[in-house]
Amino acid sequence: MQKSLLCFFIISLFTVGTVYSATGAYSPVHVQHLKNCSPYTEIYKTQIQTGDEKSPYINLESTETIVGNLNRKCIIKSSVRSIDLGGREIISSKCALSKDQTDSIINKMMSVNANNDEQSRKELQDEMVMLMKDKNTCTVKNYLDDAE
Repeated sequence: MQKSLLCFFIISLFTVGTVYSATGAYSPVHVQHLKNCSPYTEIYKTQIQTGDEKSPYINLESTETIVGNLNRKCIIKSSVRSIDLGGREIISSKCALSKDQTDSIINKMMSVNANNDEQSRKELQDEMVMLMKDKNTCTVKNYLDDAE
């Protein structure tokens, strides 16, 4: 149960945090490649609080790769590794986004960039979590479940 909750939290962070820099903006290079669905990879590190006194933080490294178009879908692969576990992959995903889905995500990313407010980030996070849960759009592999 605790691993599943942690996994959901990491997926939520992963999807909304993807290519979100410490400056409060999405990488303009990434957004442009997403608009064109052209090959591009970006790597970033983040730290999340656990609420556990013994291990108050989890240090993560995420990689997002825009693979390109396949069958009129924009293919995006993502991976989250735990730095604390020696770089072990804990979550991976592969999404095939329609033009409408891609455009919606881009518009929400641009809103976050322009407004830098909690509402814009929440709207993007909600959409990304919805897409990650849609098995027709994304496949998610949770390696924490395999460890049980």
